[in-house]
Amino acid sequence: MKKKTSNKQDLILKDKNILKGLLILSLPVMLNNILKSFHDMVDIILVGNMDRDVAIRTAQKGAIGFVGPVLSICMSLAAGLMIAGVAIISQYIGAKREDKAKKVSGQLLLLCIIVGVVFNIILYFSTPSILDMMKVLPDVREPAIKYLQIRSFELVGLFIFYAYQASCQASGDTINPVIWNVASIVINMVLTSLFVLGFDMDLTGAAIATVIANNIIILPCIIHMCKRNYTKLELKDLVPNWHYIGKLFKLGLPSAASQAFTSLGFLMINTMMSSHLQNLQDGASVLSAITTGNRINSMLLFPAMGVGTVLSTYVGQNIGAGNVKRAKKTFVYAVFLSMIISVVGILILMPLRGAAASAMGAESSELELCKQYLYYLLLGLPLMSIFQCFNGVFQGAGRTELSLTLSTIRLWVFRVPVLYLMLFVFDIGIKSVWICMNISNFGAFFLGAFLYLLVDFKPRISGIKKKLSKELEVA
Repeated sequence: MKKKTSNKQDLILKDKNILKGLLILSLPVMLNNILKSFHDMVDIILVGNMDRDVAIRTAQKGAIGFVGPVLSICMSLAAGLMIAGVAIISQYIGAKREDKAKKVSGQLLLLCIIVGVVFNIILYFSTPSILDMMKVLPDVREPAIKYLQIRSFELVGLFIFYAYQASCQASGDTINPVIWNVASIVINMVLTSLFVLGFDMDLTGAAIATVIANNIIILPCIIHMCKRNYTKLELKDLVPNWHYIGKLFKLGLPSAASQAFTSLGFLMINTMMSSHLQNLQDGASVLSAITTGNRINSMLLFPAMGVGTVLSTYVGQNIGAGNVKRAKKTFVYAVFLSMIISVVGILILMPLRGAAASAMGAESSELELCKQYLYYLLLGLPLMSIFQCFNGVFQGAGRTELSLTLSTIRLWVFRVPVLYLMLFVFDIGIKSVWICMNISNFGAFFLGAFLYLLVDFKPRISGIKKKLSKELEVA
């Protein structure tokens, strides 16, 4: 086991072929992200193909997509803490301070449990009010409420998995999270098929199956955290330590805010679309087509996100080891790799987008709209891949405030206001969604390039700064 971990650190800190190491560590994360997107697609596929009236199927698929940003907002704090955990733990590991890496891992797990419980309670009781404020379509309202309330019970398990994934990722272990994610996917598929197609439980059965699948793997993940090398947790590591909690919140809050603002931006987009669709007879079909398109696009976007995820570990560990040149070089290779993945994916999926939408239950007008939406989504995919690399380098360097700036401006300056103008002032119609989407992606690319110039690649943790200073004095 020690040799395996050492090999991963050699890839991150020493191996001359950075692209090879980046690819080796990214592949499991890419697979994990693809599976994660497939995890989300299971409900869409089975609900879209169940033996019900087309209108009912369409409304229930629309409900799944409509509540997505609400779930994402709830998970934003845990995601922010995870990003902070990766940055801090990886820098401690790079500086050979495994004792501190272990302590941070324990505090991260504790915080994720607490946040998960609180958000579960809040979301369950506030769901009807939230959806009414979003001006949910009448056909979509009831299934959306049921689906979101049931899904609220998966938050504790998901937050714990975030802590587990951060601990693994920071040390270069990108395989074990994939193993448990595969297990969750298989369980979800079996249970969703059983509940939706076997017991005829429609959307409710899909939500219950997803909750069970996401929670059933948590105990094994916690047990693994207590056995693995760099973060071998003990009970004492779960006793609140305000020093490390403060570090996690200091770095995690900007990332959490970035995630929350991003999700809130998509929530606002859904609200504007729903308001625009209120007077359209096929409003639910339009919402369903966009939901289906987003799920298919995520199959390509998530692999590129995997490169950004591993990039943050590379940058964090090399900064901790004082190797700034290598950290910068890895960013260049990461952009190159993510662009290749995006272009190849576009060439494969572009001619197959109709077949993919049809497999997820899209029919007639919904199918044509979904194909058109996917066309523009795929064109903007390379820019989204570079966006993920910018976030990866910002997070690994501990400059989470730059991720906050980039994500916030991308949605709240370049996208939401433009969509409002196109929908309600110029009355361009639903095509406004993909027009403003590509405008915001172009804007985010140029802004990200500017913000990258502000990264100094210096440690963000005082203990590591002192250690590197002493080493430079000796040298």
